[in-house]
Amino acid sequence: MYMVRVSGLLEDFGEWPIDGAEERPGETWVYFSNRVVAGSFAKAHSSKTERARWEVNLAWQEEWVAKPVGARWWIAPDGDDVVPEGRHRLGMRKGLVFGAGDHDTTCGCLEMMERIDFSGKRVFDLGTGTGILSEAAKVLGAASAIACDLEADAAKMAHERGVSAYQGPSFAMPDGRFEVLLVNVPGYVHLDLAPEYSRLLQGDGMLLLSGYYEWQAERIEAALPEFQKLDQIVRGDGWVASIFSHARATASSD
Repeated sequence: MYMVRVSGLLEDFGEWPIDGAEERPGETWVYFSNRVVAGSFAKAHSSKTERARWEVNLAWQEEWVAKPVGARWWIAPDGDDVVPEGRHRLGMRKGLVFGAGDHDTTCGCLEMMERIDFSGKRVFDLGTGTGILSEAAKVLGAASAIACDLEADAAKMAHERGVSAYQGPSFAMPDGRFEVLLVNVPGYVHLDLAPEYSRLLQGDGMLLLSGYYEWQAERIEAALPEFQKLDQIVRGDGWVASIFSHARATASSD
C-alpha cells in the first residue's frame, strides 16, 4: 500500500481511483494499492510517494462467491473448487494486488479474450496484477505468455499461477516481439503507455485494453493513431474493454 501526502484538506479527488484518505493536521494522506497510480497522483499534487502507514480492510474479500464470466470462465475463491461443465476455473487471489477477478475491468477483459484467436500466439500482459489474464491466454492456446508489473507482490502472485512474470516496466522487452498485448490499467496510464503498444506488437498484432470508463475512451483512442478499434463492451458503472487491430490501422495509412 502506498501513500501520498497532500497539503491542506483535500475533499474532491476527481477521477483518481484512491483506496482511502485520512485527514491529518494541515494535510491529507491519500492511499493507493497501485504504485503507478500513486506516483501519478503525487506528481499532479507536487508531492511524493511513500509506503503507507495504514492498511486497507480486506474483510470484504471473505464474501467473494464464484461466478461465471463470458462463455468460458468460472471465477472462484479459494476453497470453492466445483466448476460447471464447459468452463475453466480461474482462482480469485486475496490481497492488495489488482486483478483478483472480482472487478468489472478484469471480467471485461476475460469476456473479450474469447473473441481473440490466441492459438500459437506470443502474448504480453502489461500490468499483470495477479496474472489472471496471462493464465486465461494460456488456456485459450497461447504459445507463451510473459507478464510484467511494477509491484513485486504482483509478480509473485503471477508466478504462483504459473505465469512467467517479472517486476519492472515493459521497456525491458524487445520491439515487435508479441502478437497479442493485454493491458488492464487505469485510464490515464494508457495515455502514458500508448507508444509502447505499437513498439511491443508485431505489425499484425492485437491489443486488448481495459481499466477505463466510457467517458475516457475518446481521449485514449485518440492516443492510438496506429490502431483501429474492432470491438468493445461496457460493464458495470461504465467500464470499457476494447479490442484494437494494429494491422488495419497501419494498412489504412498506406
